[in-house]
Amino acid sequence: MRVTAVGDCGIDRYVDVRADRPGGISLNFAANARRCFEPDDTVGVLTVLGDDREAGLVEAAIGTQGLDFQIVHNSGQTPIQFIDRDEAGERHFVRYDAGVLAEHRMNSADRELLARSDVMIATVFTQIIDYFETVARTSSAGLRALDYCNAGTQDDPLAYVRRFTQGFDVGFVGLGEASGDQLDQIEAIARDAGKIIVVTLGARGSVGLSRESRVQCTPMPSVDVVDTTGAGDTFAAGFLSVFARGGPLAAALVAGTREASRTVGHMGAFEAELTPWPANAPAAWSALRSGD
Repeated sequence: MRVTAVGDCGIDRYVDVRADRPGGISLNFAANARRCFEPDDTVGVLTVLGDDREAGLVEAAIGTQGLDFQIVHNSGQTPIQFIDRDEAGERHFVRYDAGVLAEHRMNSADRELLARSDVMIATVFTQIIDYFETVARTSSAGLRALDYCNAGTQDDPLAYVRRFTQGFDVGFVGLGEASGDQLDQIEAIARDAGKIIVVTLGARGSVGLSRESRVQCTPMPSVDVVDTTGAGDTFAAGFLSVFARGGPLAAALVAGTREASRTVGHMGAFEAELTPWPANAPAAWSALRSGD
């Protein structure tokens, strides 16, 4: 089985400890999928990196994690996510620079790789919406999954879910303490499209929504939370490792919950070294601390 994560591989820039580490939604997913899927499965990333120092950190992590890869190198900045954490280990995204990812569009080599993928997972969020549009239009014969990093826009919080659900088999939406009304709206979208949408609800667990049913999954027992960064990406990896092989929805939800619970016990979505910021790091980076 060939599993391909398309999109955001970059740097998680932690402003609370003044250090960088490789991350990004697609790399977080792939690193955990490499562990969750079968040893003889091929797990890789399809991504865009710049020509900067940060690109080297990301490429090194891709190699260390044993991932297959197809990387386009463009002149410019590798994607950077600025992250702060509170005392409870909850991560707060304080700034995102999409860099070269925002300007890229799927090319013939990218499309050929997706055509050969048994499982593909892409991510959609506002800063890369033009790039994602070309991903959504690219055919792939296998299971198609979509991580809604943004479920919609400020004007319409579920705009992307409404727009893109039909083109994918499984969607992942993180709503935290979402209202029942939002959950009902997402269930109606899944039912009308005949697709599955998995909603993670923070301390309330997760729920799988389909035309046939609403399957609830309780959270794991309390764990010591260090960092919630990448918990949703890890959830998706655990879920798809079961679901992509024909496992039932309930079992896939349990697998995703188990993997996400493990991830929050350490910094980042997978084990990687921290790279301290240089002494001349811009003061604006530190100023992004929550509440500063």
